[in-house]
Amino acid sequence: MSALFQATQARLLRYQIPFSCPLSFNGQRLTEREGLILQLQDKNGRCSFGEIAPLPGFSNETLAQASAQIITLLKQGITALNQHSELLYPSVQFALDNALQQTPLTAKMSNRDIIPLLQGDNSQIISAYLSLNKPLLIKLKVARQSVQQDILLFTQLTCLNPLLAIRLDANQAWTRDQASQFFSRVNTRQLDYIEEPTPSLSDNLHLAQRYRIGLALDETLQRPDFCYQKSKQIKALILKPMLIGSLSRVQHFINIAREQQLLVSISSSFESVIGLLQLACLAQRYKKEAAVSLGLDTLKYFQPALLTDKNRIEQDLQLLECLWRSH
Repeated sequence: MSALFQATQARLLRYQIPFSCPLSFNGQRLTEREGLILQLQDKNGRCSFGEIAPLPGFSNETLAQASAQIITLLKQGITALNQHSELLYPSVQFALDNALQQTPLTAKMSNRDIIPLLQGDNSQIISAYLSLNKPLLIKLKVARQSVQQDILLFTQLTCLNPLLAIRLDANQAWTRDQASQFFSRVNTRQLDYIEEPTPSLSDNLHLAQRYRIGLALDETLQRPDFCYQKSKQIKALILKPMLIGSLSRVQHFINIAREQQLLVSISSSFESVIGLLQLACLAQRYKKEAAVSLGLDTLKYFQPALLTDKNRIEQDLQLLECLWRSH
């Protein structure tokens, strides 16, 4: 690991990015995404960044709590940021790690590596799939409508393309019976894997074995006390650094993926373009160690606004509300 960024000044900026249409996050309906940008600067004027953006419905901390924590840290002294001893919220720890390790904003997000995420009602998803010229691999959210509607959508898509592989994400929202109903009525040969069908890991492992499907771990990895145990049903690890926290914890799961030959998806929590570029950079780094794909197809859900265009980052930062700055 390279030496930590030697900051002499800092700014904490707040952003609000409106969604093109409201999105639901684990039952919370949002019209905009809110977050903070931590900007550090060294004595030579070079800058480094970190994004703090707890995801409502999934993060345990709120943006207000994260903001209060990072401001408390900053007030203790810029040069002491890397010497804190308290347990930080995951979003704050992730931002600090990126800023102190100077994770760049120069990564290129190749469309070849990004798995399309299709959201909306069934007709919108079908239209979006056709407009993309029927790619061979997509990701869908399920358990946001009735099981019957999810079955219908899966069946319609697989009929459109018999070679299609679908990655599903249920966000632990199904019961065991609902999951069984779905798996028994779809062509599971075209199910690449499913993330967290129910809240119970043991139930999920049982379902994966019974229906011979691949299981991906997501929310389970965000538990600080989770310890991975090998299982032939587990096919992939979904790593959302904004929710996991430290880069050392992310690296821990990359090491497991390499040892167990698991797929990895470095995935967005609907960050701004700054966070997405840093996630893409991390994915490029981890690709040397594991089979990594990108779950970063989220900018398309925002309206054109500040911090949605990678070519305007420097100008946009000057227009954001400043919550704190060093003197």
